[in-house]
Amino acid sequence: MSVEQSQARQFSAGNQQGGAQNVAKNGAQPTNDMFMTLLLAQIRNQSPLDPADPSQFVSQLAQMSQMQSTQEMLKQFQSQGAMMRELQGVALGAQVGKPVLVQTDRIRSDGQGELNGRVTLAGEEGSVALTLIDDAGKRTRIELGKRAAGGSDFKIKLADHGLAAGNYQLELSTASGDKGLFELKADVSGVRLPVNGGEPVLSLAGLGDFPASSISALLSA
Repeated sequence: MSVEQSQARQFSAGNQQGGAQNVAKNGAQPTNDMFMTLLLAQIRNQSPLDPADPSQFVSQLAQMSQMQSTQEMLKQFQSQGAMMRELQGVALGAQVGKPVLVQTDRIRSDGQGELNGRVTLAGEEGSVALTLIDDAGKRTRIELGKRAAGGSDFKIKLADHGLAAGNYQLELSTASGDKGLFELKADVSGVRLPVNGGEPVLSLAGLGDFPASSISALLSA
Protein backbone atom coordinates (compact mmCIF):
# COMPACT_ATOMS: atom_id res chain seq x y z
CA MET A 1 0.00 0.00 0.00
CA SER A 2 1.37 3.47 -0.90
CA VAL A 3 1.95 6.27 1.61
CA GLU A 4 -0.83 8.33 -0.01
CA GLN A 5 -3.34 5.49 0.36
CA SER A 6 -2.38 4.94 3.99
CA GLN A 7 -2.70 8.64 4.83
CA ALA A 8 -6.03 8.90 3.00
CA ARG A 9 -7.45 5.93 4.89
CA GLN A 10 -6.21 7.31 8.20
CA PHE A 11 -7.85 10.65 7.37
CA SER A 12 -11.15 8.96 6.52
CA ALA A 13 -11.10 6.76 9.64
CA GLY A 14 -10.25 9.76 11.80
CA ASN A 15 -13.18 11.75 10.47
CA GLN A 16 -15.60 8.86 10.97
CA GLN A 17 -14.30 8.19 14.48
CA GLY A 18 -14.61 11.86 15.37
CA GLY A 19 -18.19 11.93 14.08
CA ALA A 20 -19.07 8.87 16.16
CA GLN A 21 -17.51 10.45 19.25
CA ASN A 22 -19.55 13.62 18.72
CA VAL A 23 -22.73 11.55 18.43
CA ALA A 24 -21.91 9.69 21.65
CA LYS A 25 -21.00 12.94 23.42
CA ASN A 26 -24.26 14.59 22.47
CA GLY A 27 -26.23 11.52 23.50
CA ALA A 28 -28.15 11.54 20.20
CA GLN A 29 -30.12 8.51 19.09
CA PRO A 30 -29.71 6.98 15.61
CA THR A 31 -32.15 8.63 13.23
CA ASN A 32 -32.71 8.76 9.50
CA ASP A 33 -31.02 12.17 9.26
CA MET A 34 -28.04 10.93 11.25
CA PHE A 35 -27.71 7.91 8.99
CA MET A 36 -27.69 10.06 5.86
CA THR A 37 -25.21 12.50 7.45
CA LEU A 38 -22.80 9.70 8.32
CA LEU A 39 -23.22 8.10 4.90
CA LEU A 40 -22.48 11.37 3.09
CA ALA A 41 -19.48 11.95 5.36
CA GLN A 42 -18.22 8.48 4.51
CA ILE A 43 -18.57 9.20 0.79
CA ARG A 44 -16.85 12.61 1.02
CA ASN A 45 -13.99 11.34 3.18
CA GLN A 46 -13.24 8.15 1.30
CA SER A 47 -9.80 7.80 -0.18
CA PRO A 48 -9.68 8.98 -3.80
CA LEU A 49 -6.96 6.38 -4.39
CA ASP A 50 -9.08 3.56 -3.00
CA PRO A 51 -12.79 4.50 -3.29
CA ALA A 52 -15.41 2.31 -1.68
CA ASP A 53 -17.52 -0.03 -3.75
CA PRO A 54 -20.72 1.87 -4.75
CA SER A 55 -22.74 -1.30 -4.20
CA GLN A 56 -21.99 -0.99 -0.47
CA PHE A 57 -23.74 2.38 -0.33
CA VAL A 58 -26.70 1.01 -2.28
CA SER A 59 -26.92 -1.92 0.13
CA GLN A 60 -26.86 0.40 3.16
CA LEU A 61 -29.59 2.58 1.68
CA ALA A 62 -31.71 -0.49 0.92
CA GLN A 63 -31.33 -1.74 4.49
CA MET A 64 -32.30 1.67 5.85
CA SER A 65 -35.34 1.81 3.59
CA GLN A 66 -36.42 -1.67 4.71
CA MET A 67 -36.05 -0.69 8.36
CA GLN A 68 -38.14 2.45 7.79
CA SER A 69 -40.88 0.39 6.13
CA THR A 70 -40.88 -2.11 9.01
CA GLN A 71 -41.11 0.67 11.60
CA GLU A 72 -43.97 2.31 9.71
CA MET A 73 -45.87 -0.99 9.50
CA LEU A 74 -45.35 -1.54 13.23
CA LYS A 75 -46.75 1.92 14.00
CA GLN A 76 -49.80 1.19 11.84
CA PHE A 77 -50.40 -2.16 13.56
CA GLN A 78 -50.09 -0.53 16.99
CA SER A 79 -52.51 2.21 15.98
CA GLN A 80 -55.01 -0.29 14.60
CA GLY A 81 -54.65 -2.45 17.72
CA ALA A 82 -55.38 0.53 19.97
CA MET A 83 -58.41 1.42 17.85
CA MET A 84 -59.73 -2.15 18.05
CA ARG A 85 -59.35 -2.16 21.85
CA GLU A 86 -61.25 1.13 22.07
CA LEU A 87 -64.06 -0.19 19.86
CA GLN A 88 -64.19 -3.38 21.91
CA GLY A 89 -64.37 -1.32 25.09
CA VAL A 90 -67.25 0.75 23.70
CA ALA A 91 -69.15 -2.39 22.67
CA LEU A 92 -68.62 -4.03 26.05
CA GLY A 93 -69.55 -0.80 27.84
CA ALA A 94 -72.97 -1.01 26.21
CA GLN A 95 -73.36 -4.41 27.90
CA VAL A 96 -73.24 -2.95 31.44
CA GLY A 97 -76.39 -4.00 33.28
CA LYS A 98 -76.98 -6.87 30.86
CA PRO A 99 -76.07 -10.56 31.30
CA VAL A 100 -73.22 -12.47 29.70
CA LEU A 101 -71.97 -16.05 29.73
CA VAL A 102 -68.41 -16.60 30.93
CA GLN A 103 -66.26 -19.73 30.74
CA THR A 104 -64.33 -20.06 33.99
CA ASP A 105 -63.38 -22.55 36.67
CA ARG A 106 -62.87 -19.90 39.38
CA ILE A 107 -65.14 -17.28 40.92
CA ARG A 108 -65.09 -14.73 43.73
CA SER A 109 -68.54 -15.15 45.22
CA ASP A 110 -70.30 -12.56 47.35
CA GLY A 111 -72.16 -15.36 49.14
CA GLN A 112 -75.53 -13.90 48.19
CA GLY A 113 -78.22 -14.67 45.67
CA GLU A 114 -77.95 -17.42 43.10
CA LEU A 115 -75.29 -19.00 40.95
CA ASN A 116 -76.72 -19.24 37.45
CA GLY A 117 -75.17 -21.10 34.57
CA ARG A 118 -75.43 -23.46 31.66
CA VAL A 119 -74.09 -26.95 31.02
CA THR A 120 -73.67 -28.20 27.46
CA LEU A 121 -73.19 -31.96 27.09
CA ALA A 122 -72.40 -34.17 24.11
CA GLY A 123 -74.84 -36.84 25.28
CA GLU A 124 -77.44 -37.54 27.95
CA GLU A 125 -76.04 -37.86 31.46
CA GLY A 126 -77.79 -39.66 34.30
CA SER A 127 -75.91 -37.67 36.92
CA VAL A 128 -74.26 -34.25 36.80
CA ALA A 129 -72.72 -32.45 39.77
CA LEU A 130 -70.92 -29.18 40.45
CA THR A 131 -68.28 -29.06 43.20
CA LEU A 132 -67.14 -25.77 44.73
CA ILE A 133 -63.77 -25.76 46.53
CA ASP A 134 -62.92 -22.83 48.81
CA ASP A 135 -59.45 -21.49 49.69
CA ALA A 136 -59.26 -23.83 52.69
CA GLY A 137 -59.85 -26.86 50.47
CA LYS A 138 -63.38 -27.52 51.68
CA ARG A 139 -65.44 -29.19 48.96
CA THR A 140 -69.16 -28.60 48.53
CA ARG A 141 -70.81 -30.95 46.04
CA ILE A 142 -74.09 -29.83 44.49
CA GLU A 143 -76.12 -32.31 42.46
CA LEU A 144 -77.57 -30.95 39.22
CA GLY A 145 -79.45 -34.16 38.47
CA LYS A 146 -80.08 -35.83 35.14
CA ARG A 147 -79.26 -33.77 32.05
CA ALA A 148 -80.16 -34.21 28.40
CA ALA A 149 -77.73 -33.77 25.53
CA GLY A 150 -77.15 -30.17 24.51
CA GLY A 151 -77.43 -27.08 26.67
CA SER A 152 -79.42 -26.81 29.88
CA ASP A 153 -79.55 -24.07 32.51
CA PHE A 154 -79.19 -24.42 36.28
CA LYS A 155 -79.67 -22.22 39.36
CA ILE A 156 -78.03 -22.71 42.73
CA LYS A 157 -79.06 -20.78 45.85
CA LEU A 158 -75.78 -20.20 47.67
CA ALA A 159 -77.39 -19.83 51.10
CA ASP A 160 -79.01 -23.28 50.79
CA HIS A 161 -75.54 -24.86 50.69
CA GLY A 162 -73.84 -22.70 53.31
CA LEU A 163 -71.53 -21.07 50.77
CA ALA A 164 -70.06 -17.90 52.27
CA ALA A 165 -68.41 -15.06 50.39
CA GLY A 166 -64.95 -15.95 49.09
CA ASN A 167 -62.94 -17.51 46.27
CA TYR A 168 -64.01 -20.85 44.85
CA GLN A 169 -62.67 -23.30 42.30
CA LEU A 170 -65.36 -25.05 40.25
CA GLU A 171 -65.36 -28.66 39.07
CA LEU A 172 -68.07 -30.16 36.87
CA SER A 173 -68.43 -33.94 36.93
CA THR A 174 -70.69 -36.34 35.03
CA ALA A 175 -71.47 -40.04 35.25
CA SER A 176 -69.64 -40.73 31.98
CA GLY A 177 -66.67 -38.52 32.80
CA ASP A 178 -67.47 -36.09 29.97
CA LYS A 179 -66.65 -32.59 31.20
CA GLY A 180 -68.79 -30.86 28.58
CA LEU A 181 -68.98 -27.07 28.37
CA PHE A 182 -69.57 -25.19 31.60
CA GLU A 183 -70.58 -21.51 31.62
CA LEU A 184 -71.79 -19.10 34.29
CA LYS A 185 -74.32 -16.32 33.73
CA ALA A 186 -74.10 -12.91 35.40
CA ASP A 187 -74.79 -9.23 34.77
CA VAL A 188 -71.95 -6.93 33.76
CA SER A 189 -71.44 -4.33 36.50
CA GLY A 190 -68.48 -2.56 34.92
CA VAL A 191 -65.80 -2.59 32.21
CA ARG A 192 -62.16 -1.62 32.74
CA LEU A 193 -59.69 -0.76 29.96
CA PRO A 194 -56.10 -1.35 31.18
CA VAL A 195 -53.77 1.61 30.63
CA ASN A 196 -51.02 -0.75 29.40
CA GLY A 197 -53.07 -1.67 26.34
CA GLY A 198 -54.17 -5.12 27.50
CA GLU A 199 -57.59 -6.60 26.82
CA PRO A 200 -60.67 -5.17 28.59
CA VAL A 201 -61.69 -6.63 31.95
CA LEU A 202 -65.35 -7.13 32.86
CA SER A 203 -66.69 -7.05 36.41
CA LEU A 204 -69.53 -9.58 36.74
CA ALA A 205 -71.98 -9.22 39.60
CA GLY A 206 -71.41 -11.89 42.24
CA LEU A 207 -68.57 -13.59 40.33
CA GLY A 208 -65.58 -11.23 40.14
CA ASP A 209 -63.44 -9.82 37.31
CA PHE A 210 -62.81 -11.63 34.03
CA PRO A 211 -60.86 -10.83 30.83
CA ALA A 212 -62.97 -10.17 27.76
CA SER A 213 -61.55 -13.28 26.07
CA SER A 214 -63.32 -15.51 28.62
CA ILE A 215 -66.76 -14.13 27.70
CA SER A 216 -68.52 -16.69 25.50
CA ALA A 217 -71.80 -14.85 24.82
CA LEU A 218 -73.44 -11.45 25.20
CA LEU A 219 -77.08 -11.78 26.19
CA SER A 220 -79.90 -9.27 25.87
CA ALA A 221 -81.74 -10.39 28.99
